[in-house]
Amino acid sequence: MEWNKIVEAIPQLINSVRVDYIIDNSVIRDDIFRILEKHCTVIYYPLENDDNFGFHIKKYVDDELVDFVFINTAQKMPTQVFTAAHELGHVWNVRKHLSDIIGEEVPDEMEERVVNRFAAELLMPKVAFQNTFWQYYQEFGGDKHGLKTEEIIRIMVLQMNDYMVPYEAVRKRIIEVGIVSTQNAELLENVSGKFDSIILAYSNDINTTLDSTTLRKTIPGLRDLISLREEDGLVSSYVLSKVKHDFGISDLPAGNDNISIKLERN
Repeated sequence: MEWNKIVEAIPQLINSVRVDYIIDNSVIRDDIFRILEKHCTVIYYPLENDDNFGFHIKKYVDDELVDFVFINTAQKMPTQVFTAAHELGHVWNVRKHLSDIIGEEVPDEMEERVVNRFAAELLMPKVAFQNTFWQYYQEFGGDKHGLKTEEIIRIMVLQMNDYMVPYEAVRKRIIEVGIVSTQNAELLENVSGKFDSIILAYSNDINTTLDSTTLRKTIPGLRDLISLREEDGLVSSYVLSKVKHDFGISDLPAGNDNISIKLERN
């Protein structure tokens, strides 16, 4: 299987994803979570001091094979975003869809590489990514002689913020879209965190959520499901109380009225 065939087919596949995407933005950022939630059950939970970013599993529920994705919300937001896009690739069975488009089977062993490229294309559209990079390049006085390493990293941090993705995702993307050669991009590898202080300094210069962790504990729809189980009595009160405690689900404040609001469309 030629890698170029896969690369050329991925944008076509992404267009299919966007058809089912309620928010009409070319840059997805953390809206990726809503897309993922439409295709599977997502469990958001912090595992601090754990290198696990997230994972995808299939389990039988009522004799039906269901997709579950775990997102470690103790990780920084860009890592959560890229993890969600990566796992969407697994849930959506990108490799099979690409095989159908290309007319040739994409081998199992290419799964992770294909899914990573899918995530990069989905979160960092080629044209938008190139345009923002070169605009920043001009702002910082770039010319045919290039920029210093620190200045390139500054641009990369801005793009991390633009697309809400990790440093390494941006570094690989500048290779994929032809901005920097693989050889030169190797000079930008953050081996053993040698650029951490520079990345942090530049991220501190802008109002960003790059360094934030949500530490969220939730499963979308869990509150409604608990309410139903409390009403029908099919699950013990102990189990329901434990789930509510583990996921930090508090009781809603009592409303003062039950007035319906009339909506008007102009």
